[in-house]
Amino acid sequence: MTFMSAFMSAFMSVPTGSAPLFERLLLASGNRHKYTEFLQLLPREAVKELVFAPDFVVPGRLPQAVEETGTTYAMNAFLKARAWAGTFGLPALADDSGIELEALSWGPGVRSARIVEGDDVARNRWLLDQMRGRGDRRAQFVAAVALAVPEQWTLICEGSCAGRLAESGAGKNGFGYDPLFIPDGYDVPMASLPAALKNEISHRAKAVSVLLEILRGTSLSSI
Repeated sequence: MTFMSAFMSAFMSVPTGSAPLFERLLLASGNRHKYTEFLQLLPREAVKELVFAPDFVVPGRLPQAVEETGTTYAMNAFLKARAWAGTFGLPALADDSGIELEALSWGPGVRSARIVEGDDVARNRWLLDQMRGRGDRRAQFVAAVALAVPEQWTLICEGSCAGRLAESGAGKNGFGYDPLFIPDGYDVPMASLPAALKNEISHRAKAVSVLLEILRGTSLSSI
């Protein structure tokens, strides 16, 4: 599922033609794992320099602590991207993502990162506890990425990756729920896959791929 939104006084068009070159693009996230992943997902001809938000300091301006109050991934990504772009006057990219399980009525969803206090290990443990004894382990990762250009347009795209939940965690190449999520067509969790492969099949990779297609003007007619 993908869509484009421009949140100003009226809807605006995203520039068409060749891929725009962002000299600097601010990643509105405090997650260094995500920063590393986006560095690999965004080609240099599209983004010359991807700036990690915690490393970006401007005198007299404070980093944005954006409360994720949205009920959808898209709205949370939008809130973060627009806040950072508006504060620092740079194009900003943000994402929101989560894991959804059919047995949990497609939860925890947008609350995936906040479902319990603690770190990834605590959240993985919580999810395994919730799924203990359940036979239906169908799951999917969903991500929304929002690209905001100050005082102009905001582009939001989504991607998903279907799979199932493992009985226990494995792998060290991922973060979040990657040690528990086995993508369709594979026998090991996402965290056990090489980074290059993950960056071809992941929910975040698919969302970024659509975003780049739209910016290059190849998908506008299908929106």
